Amino acid sequence: MRRKEGLNNMTKAIPSRELRTEDNLHYVKFGSEESFILANKGLTDWTQAMNPNVDDGVQYIGEKNAESNLMGYAPNVSYGGTAYPSDKFAAWLYSVGKEEKVGEKFTEVEVETWNEMEKSGEFKAYQRIYEVQPDNPGSGEGGGKLALEGTFAQKGSVTIGKFDISTKTFTADGE
Repeated sequence: MRRKEGLNNMTKAIPSRELRTEDNLHYVKFGSEESFILANKGLTDWTQAMNPNVDDGVQYIGEKNAESNLMGYAPNVSYGGTAYPSDKFAAWLYSVGKEEKVGEKFTEVEVETWNEMEKSGEFKAYQRIYEVQPDNPGSGEGGGKLALEGTFAQKGSVTIGKFDISTKTFTADGE
C-alpha cells in the first residue's frame, strides 16, 4: 500500500500538461545589457552537451565488468543560426566572431515555462555563465544567409533557482 501512495505523491509533483521543447526559453545578459533579454531571432540551434568526465576505474579479478565513475562535467552548448541584425543577442554574437574578440562571456537563464513555481509568473530556472567560442563568425555561400556557428563553453557550475518572466529577475534557491 505504501508503494502506491509514494507513486501517487510523485505523479502529483509532475506537471500535468505535455512537455514541449519550445517551452524552455533562454534569457541572456551580455555586453552592456543591464537586464535579461530573450534570445530569440537568429539562433535556430541551442544544443546542450554535458560532456561527462569519467574515470574508467579498474576491473577487479572477481568481476566480469569494469567500473566507470563520473568525476565531473565540461558542459557546453553548440549554437547555430543566422546573423540577424535586429536581434541584439544575434548581432552581439556576430560582432564577437567578426571582430575576433577573446574571452567574451554572457549570463544565460534557461526557463522552464512548463514548470511554474508557487508565485504566478515565476518558473523553475537554471543560470549559467558561458564564454563564446565562434567557429563561423557570420559567413556562407554566395546569396545565402550569413551563418553563425560555434560553442558556448560553460564557466563554473549551474545555479538552480526561479525566474520571474515579468520582472526578468533570477533568484537562486535559498535566497
